[in-house]
Amino acid sequence: MAMALPPHLQAQSAVGSIPARGSLDMPTNSILVLRKVTGEVRVLDSKGLVLEANQVYLPRIKLSDLTTAQLQALLETKTAYVTLTDFDSLHGTNGQGADLEIQIQKIWRQGKSLPDKIQTRLQILEDLHEYNINVAMLPASLAAASQYEVHANAVNDRMTNRVANVAVAAAQVEVSEQARAAGTPDAGEAVRQARDTYQDTANRFDRANDRAMIANGQAVGAEQQVEVYMAKCAAISARLANEGIYVPATPPFSPVPPLTMSSEVDAERMTNEPPGQVSN
Repeated sequence: MAMALPPHLQAQSAVGSIPARGSLDMPTNSILVLRKVTGEVRVLDSKGLVLEANQVYLPRIKLSDLTTAQLQALLETKTAYVTLTDFDSLHGTNGQGADLEIQIQKIWRQGKSLPDKIQTRLQILEDLHEYNINVAMLPASLAAASQYEVHANAVNDRMTNRVANVAVAAAQVEVSEQARAAGTPDAGEAVRQARDTYQDTANRFDRANDRAMIANGQAVGAEQQVEVYMAKCAAISARLANEGIYVPATPPFSPVPPLTMSSEVDAERMTNEPPGQVSN
């Protein structure tokens, strides 16, 4: 049975003890207990929070509908903690990763409130994930564009020969008709053969032209796809730059490596009230 969460409900606690000051192990469960809603945190993103209770996903809860106390309780769930502190990537760590970690940590510490810190962090991480997806798609897209261009060029070169063949066949028809008009013996048969040859050549040209249009369309489409990925990377880079996060906006694009950003979140958890107290 799904239960909606009205705005500004008071948080009671997260299941399990809030770590004592100085002992900040990662939370081991994802159960979140609120006044009227209890469930396991399944999704946490910039659009909000999704809990699961009794094998039912509850309606999404907007982060703006949660109080600071509720968000502090949320930090004590494993799903939320991992989401906010770890950025998974297939790429190894590098100097860029260390710089990004510092930039992201600085933005968290400069946040005006806990809701602002969490919302901003989630949006940044989602942009970084989207950036990596587009960067990952680029090599295959560039390779496909190159192959389609080579194919289109070959087809277009053959089209040049087709055009010449049609012109020669048309000229042969004209010559044979002139011969028939002059009374040349067997000219009628020569006209028929010339016309058949011209028609066959014209048909071959039409089929080749269709193939050329398809090949050129594929080449253009592949190039446009490359431009789409590059444009998305540039747009994401601009959004991140507005937040103080810097990733390449032009080729060569560098994928974002794995990131770890736990110290600032742990510091936020240290502000939680001692175990056993209920936020009002």
